[in-house]
Formats: sequence, structure tokens, C-alpha cells
Amino acid sequence: MWAKTKTRQTTVSSVKQHSGFTIVELLIVIVVIGILATITVVAYNGVKNRAWASSLNSTLTQASKKIQLWHADNGSTYPATIAEAGLTEPSNISFQYTNDNSGSPADYCLTATREGMSYYVGDGGVIQEGICPGHNLLVWEKTKPGAPTPIPNAILDTSVFRVSTASMRLNPGNVAPLLRGNPYTGEEGQTYTVSLWILSDSNWNGLGGNSKIRFGRNPDGAWMQSCSYNGVKLTWTQVSCSFTLTSTVTGVIISVGNDGTVGNIWLDDISVSRSE
Repeated sequence: MWAKTKTRQTTVSSVKQHSGFTIVELLIVIVVIGILATITVVAYNGVKNRAWASSLNSTLTQASKKIQLWHADNGSTYPATIAEAGLTEPSNISFQYTNDNSGSPADYCLTATREGMSYYVGDGGVIQEGICPGHNLLVWEKTKPGAPTPIPNAILDTSVFRVSTASMRLNPGNVAPLLRGNPYTGEEGQTYTVSLWILSDSNWNGLGGNSKIRFGRNPDGAWMQSCSYNGVKLTWTQVSCSFTLTSTVTGVIISVGNDGTVGNIWLDDISVSRSE
């Protein structure tokens, strides 16, 4: 009887000693789950990006055919707008179009963008990743769900806007938030131009020190060029600023800001373009 009881106690004790996980085992499980989650996200993003690239290429292929048909039917010129060629923007893609009928031969360029990914096609019919020279590198597809804003560190404000459904609000003290897409690089002689529209509260006291469009050298951020927009703006006011790349500065970091202690500012219709 005593032996049986001892055996039962030993068995129960053994079970208690081996039940559950140790802290080390739990940490290992957490690490493994984290690794698997990362792999899943990377794989998903890869699939998503390939799907978007395929969609943009297909869209540009069809658009190019329509533009070339219009070109063939209209005396070797290109349409002034994509609508003239019978094109409309797909629900999840934004177009930018320019043409030049003054040259011989005439030419055009069409950029298609989806959530920050862009491809373009010209009169040669070759589709490439990127944007047409002079087109906006900072497309904000406001009406498309999930579209990234031009200033990640700004507040999306749907109650105030110049065009369409929203603008970006910079609260007092939001100094030097970067534009999406930094750094902007290129070759000597190419010019980057930033254009934006600004509106302010009536009591805004921002100064030119950091209420400005600023070009900093990549990668250290050293000042290269800036254009201030301080002063109360009770109506939407356009501000532009440009910087030409040099042999020693072939990349820039672009920022804006509100260095005031009182008053908000709103920015809308921001564009960043690069010359050929």
C-alpha cells in the first residue's frame, strides 16, 4: 500500500515539474512568431508590389495605344488632354500627361501612379519605372483609400482644403518635417522645384527661420537653398522654390515647417518636379 502511494506521488510530482513552458521557451516561441510574421509581411508586400507594377504596365500599354491611334488620326499631333484621346483614370490609378506638338516629331509623356509607385510611357512606346521629366514626384491620390500623404509627419485635415477632400495641417512647433520620397537625387544641372499652396490661422506667428521650403544637402542635411512663407495667409497662397544640383551636390533632402508658437498652417497641392 505504501509503495503504491509513493508511486502515485512520484508520478504527480513528475507531471507538475514538466507542465507549462519556461521563460526561455516562451521567448523562443515569441521570436519565431515574430520572424514568421516578418516573412509573411515581406512576402505580401512583394506580391502586392508585383501586382501593382503589372497593373500599371497594363494600364499604360492600353493608354499608349489609344494615344497613338489619336495621333495617327489627327495629323501627327498628340491630344492636349487624355480625355481627348478617350482616356479616363482608373479608380485606383492617377495619370499625369504632357505633350509637345511644337517639335518635329511631336511627343508626349504619360505617368501612371498607384500609392507611390509610378511608371511612365512616351511616344517611343517603352514603359519604364519612374515619372516623366517635369511631372510631380509627390502625387497625392486624395480620393483613393490608403494613399500616402506628401508629408508623413503632418495631420490629415478633411475640414480644410484647397482642392478636393483634404489638406495637411502643421501645428505650431512642427519644425522641418520631411517630404515623402526623400532624398531626391539626380545629375549635375538637373533642377528640383517644389510648389505648394499655404493657408494659415489669422494669429499665426511663424517666422522665416523654419517656416519655409528647405533644400538640405544629402546626406548631412546642410542648408543649400530655402524659400520662406512666413506671414499670415488668410487665402490660399502659392509658394515655389528651386534648387539646381551641382557636381558636389547630387542629392537633396526637402522639408517644410511651422516654427510659430501660435497658429496652424495648412498645405495643399504640393508638387516636386525634376527637370531633364
